[in-house]
Amino acid sequence: MRKKIRIILKYLQHFFISKNIHAIHGPFIYNFLNSILREHSENCENIEELRKDLLIDNRIINILDFGAGSNINKNPQRSIKDIAKNSAKNKKCGKILYNITKYFQPKNMLELGTSLGISSIYIAQGNSNGKLYTFEGCPETAEIAKENFLKTNTNNIEIIVGDFNKTLSHELKKIKQLDFIFIDGNHQKEATISYFKKCLNYSNDKSIIVFDDIYWSKGMEDAWDYIKQHNRTTVTIDFFFLGVVFINNELSKEHFKIRI
Repeated sequence: MRKKIRIILKYLQHFFISKNIHAIHGPFIYNFLNSILREHSENCENIEELRKDLLIDNRIINILDFGAGSNINKNPQRSIKDIAKNSAKNKKCGKILYNITKYFQPKNMLELGTSLGISSIYIAQGNSNGKLYTFEGCPETAEIAKENFLKTNTNNIEIIVGDFNKTLSHELKKIKQLDFIFIDGNHQKEATISYFKKCLNYSNDKSIIVFDDIYWSKGMEDAWDYIKQHNRTTVTIDFFFLGVVFINNELSKEHFKIRI
């Protein structure tokens, strides 16, 4: 309950100090925000139909969690409908992820934290010509995600199962270059910073990094502050639920809080 109250208070603070896109004057950021927040995600209906099915799926799976775990349900056995309700990215966040990959058309995409695969499908369907490498720690959750990729005919996803500390570095050497990165796993300060640094080694000046739940805990806030101040970071956009990082050297260092 204390965590929930804290997040509500943080959101109210964000709401009152954030701006809408009409207050942004730089053409690059304005065009980016206008595209990802205003554009209709016309091809996403199948993902929301999948979500409806998952929200009534009573199957129970065993959860192997290497990170901070759920704020709501820490039971090692959970129903799929419970995970879909409490852990899956909501429609608004999903459409932002979809519109980002549609806008930039990144070739190599990476996701840390597959869960049931809803966010994975949003990312991958945004650019069907790219390849998404998604990492999941829990084997049984990964199997459900694979089912969902098949149900939605999303064929440009490769899922890597296991502890990120054992899988990430090895797979990055094979992927070699990252154009889009979505970090939604572990939710602890040191782990988040570690993933950021590892992915930076395979990024380029056009890469985009998105972080989930940047206000999930004091540790995640500290990680977000570290990432904003990093010397490779230029522009950051704080949507409260998501944080977007650009490492484009052509951009001046700026930090935006945007209301959505």
